[in-house]
Amino acid sequence: MTIVSPVDFDLDPTATGLELLQRWAEKARTVGGYPQRLAVRPVAFEEGFVRLELDIDPGHANFMGLVHGGVSASLIDVAGGSAVMTILKPGQHLLTTDLSMRFLNAAPIDCTRLDTVGRISYRDDRKVVVEATVATDTGLVIAQGTVGVSIRSPR
Repeated sequence: MTIVSPVDFDLDPTATGLELLQRWAEKARTVGGYPQRLAVRPVAFEEGFVRLELDIDPGHANFMGLVHGGVSASLIDVAGGSAVMTILKPGQHLLTTDLSMRFLNAAPIDCTRLDTVGRISYRDDRKVVVEATVATDTGLVIAQGTVGVSIRSPR
């Protein structure tokens, strides 16, 4: 059994979201909590864009011997939040407000990695929409989704 550590991430209110995303990328798998359990990590990002990687292991399997659909749903959600992180000003934070997705193909558990790309398709001062795609390392598209995200400013 893999031991997951408590969340160990400094949400410095003076840092931009892009700076926080950079800190997560530098820490890789040591941020703890759900990102550690999922084993997802940001590998490329710029304003309005993020690419995440997840190395597949047996713990990502469903009863059918495929990657569990919840893994894809989680990746879509994390891609949405991470893409929005790239535009946050110091002190702002985010909250997913809705998520819709479509499963397009099954991911075999013996695939090496899932790659997820998230791109902002709409934004204003309070809400953002991100389009996200999950694919295997060989390019087979597993799922596509849309994530609505609310930007919250400090009170």
